[in-house]
Amino acid sequence: MKRIVLLYADTGGGHRSAAEAVERGLHMLYDNRYETMLLNAIGHLTFPLNQMERSYPLVINEARVLHRLSFYATNNKAGALIMRKALEASAAKMAAVVLREHPADVYVSCSPIYSQVLPSYMRRMGCRAKFVVVVTDMVSGHASNYAPAADFSLLPTEHARREAIQFNVRPEYTCVTGQPVWPDLRQRMANRQSTRAELGFDDSAPVVLLIGGGDGMGQLGPTAHAIASSDLPLQLVVVCGRNHAVKQELDQLEAHVPMKTLGFVTNVPELMGAADILITKAGAATVGEAFIAGLPILLYDAVPGQEEGNVAYVVKEGAGAWCPSPRHVMKQLKEWLAHPDTVARMRMASTRLARPDSALDIARVVVRMIEDQPTVPLSPDVTPYATPVHSG
Repeated sequence: MKRIVLLYADTGGGHRSAAEAVERGLHMLYDNRYETMLLNAIGHLTFPLNQMERSYPLVINEARVLHRLSFYATNNKAGALIMRKALEASAAKMAAVVLREHPADVYVSCSPIYSQVLPSYMRRMGCRAKFVVVVTDMVSGHASNYAPAADFSLLPTEHARREAIQFNVRPEYTCVTGQPVWPDLRQRMANRQSTRAELGFDDSAPVVLLIGGGDGMGQLGPTAHAIASSDLPLQLVVVCGRNHAVKQELDQLEAHVPMKTLGFVTNVPELMGAADILITKAGAATVGEAFIAGLPILLYDAVPGQEEGNVAYVVKEGAGAWCPSPRHVMKQLKEWLAHPDTVARMRMASTRLARPDSALDIARVVVRMIEDQPTVPLSPDVTPYATPVHSG
């Protein structure tokens, strides 16, 4: 049985969710024909890089200026080269663990950490497996997302493909498949009434879903407080993620609107299916899922660099608005609730951007690589330059 190892890192939730989505796509299409494994090997980097998963939420929440400076200072060919050299010096043990303890026919990287260092270690160690990169930043990714030495690169948008080519990825070894999302999202989003009933909501007022990512980042608390303390005709669901302090604060709040507060959940697709409007930080995975739900998206926060392009993309395509403070959120929300025709147009725009079969198409390309079968069919909306597939 041929083996596929999907590599991820818990620096934010997007890398893990992408890897899980692709694994699910492989099993849906090919049942048990291939052995799959999800692997997080970041802990095998040397100190301090092996601590990046712990430090990431702290940096994003408390040191954004530092993050912004480092992102833009290294987001070029010279900066990416320096980063790659630094990672390679720290990655010998990690590479040995991945390549020797978890041998595979194809490695699928859903994190730039692996994309930058494993191809070179594979050559040094005589590993003949294929290496496929799945980019999880929708629009304004970092240069480290792109690996010219990879066998193939799968991109979420045409903009990301152009960036990949700019950073020396050969065009014929790329394919635009969409943001990786779970392949059964539409089915999970269909239980609108039952999910509303579980929340204690009905159809008397629009349901607004407020999400701050898995770690409850940014202005989640103040934004939730502003909406909950208003007299707007809505029902509010707040997903606080791992931010226990915000959840505890909201649980003690005497809300003026019907409100349900949740911690870390695994049913975000169901919640999106029950909602009429989404308020969220501009994480690529959440935005991609919102497109499939056909939700108007009110973006209140964005991680500097990699999420700022998502904001521009959503606004330009007419699927949402940028409201970087609770005051802006309240103003925009009032306007939307007063003009349902505007919300309807944004819902249509959001639906137009949806790529619900992204994980299935990524799975098909991975199988192309593992079987050297460039004729494996893809969805009709996948860009036709998906072939030829690099087999050398």
